[in-house]
Amino acid sequence: MSLRRLISVLGVTVFATSALVAAAPAKKKAPAKPSGPVAPAKDTGSAAGGAAGGGSGSAAGGGDASGSAVQPIEDTPPSDMNGVNENPDNPHAMTNQSDNPKVVAPVVKPTGYPIQEVLRPITLPQNMSEISIAPHLQFSPFLASDAIHVRYGITSKVQIGLTYAYFGGYEADVVPPTTSSKIGFHSGKTFGIDVTVLLQNWLAVRVGVPLFISPVAFGLQIGAPIKFVFADKFAIGGLDDLLTLRLSKFAPSLYQEAYNAIGKQNETTNTQQSDGHLRFSFYGEYQHDDKLAIIGRIGLDSNLGASSGVGNSGTQTFIKAGVQYSPRKYFDIGGQLGWDDLSTLGTFGPQLFLALRI
Repeated sequence: MSLRRLISVLGVTVFATSALVAAAPAKKKAPAKPSGPVAPAKDTGSAAGGAAGGGSGSAAGGGDASGSAVQPIEDTPPSDMNGVNENPDNPHAMTNQSDNPKVVAPVVKPTGYPIQEVLRPITLPQNMSEISIAPHLQFSPFLASDAIHVRYGITSKVQIGLTYAYFGGYEADVVPPTTSSKIGFHSGKTFGIDVTVLLQNWLAVRVGVPLFISPVAFGLQIGAPIKFVFADKFAIGGLDDLLTLRLSKFAPSLYQEAYNAIGKQNETTNTQQSDGHLRFSFYGEYQHDDKLAIIGRIGLDSNLGASSGVGNSGTQTFIKAGVQYSPRKYFDIGGQLGWDDLSTLGTFGPQLFLALRI
């Protein structure tokens, strides 16, 4: 009896097991791994839903990887898809430097004493010396004279000058009471010393003492040299010899030796001497190029007369113009034409100029 029950239980168990095995779905094989890039899977939502309804829900719930497709990660689109903000004049490069950068050389200003007359300072630089001559004459009455002028820069703001009027030529009747018109040339007897102090780049003060040897006579010269430069091409200035005063006998002249001969004669005859001169002199310069400058000068020269009111007094107007050529920084040559007194056309004459610096 027990054996029969055991055989019955085993039979039912085998039958139930066979039925379950027959009802189970067939096991799918894993797809082969593609050799190339994998294309994104299409959305098969309806098919997946049908499969789930057909009995695959347990497999999805268990995390079977074959149940859904993995969505690819897409890059964020650029902010300027259509290239609206592109600037062809400002291309983007790996560095901020171009292949052929433009190199702008710095402007180098020349150093030392300028070759351009317009740019030269009122006083010489420290330890620089200059020697110059400026022979000049007028035709009627005939007067000619010249002086050697030396100046030296003690510092860039202090300059000392020495002058020697070494010759004079004039008609004899220029010095009364002689009536002869014979022209004679005479050695000079007049010296001068002056000191110039630069107060500003455009302003200086000058004090000088002219001295006549025989008889001894001397005076005082005061100047206020000024110079203004515009655009490195133009300059105006003047007042170099503003005032000349008689201190002893007469005020010697460093411009015309004939005036000193007249002063000497007046001293011999006890004639009243002039107290001096007030001179307003101005010049203008135009720098045509680095080496050539055009210079003009105009002014008024007033004779102060004698203290007693006796003697010559009056005002002369002078005007001159010329050029100066500087082939080197240390050398100038030039000339000018003009009148010492516009009221007397015979005072017209030339003047030369030569200067050397070391």
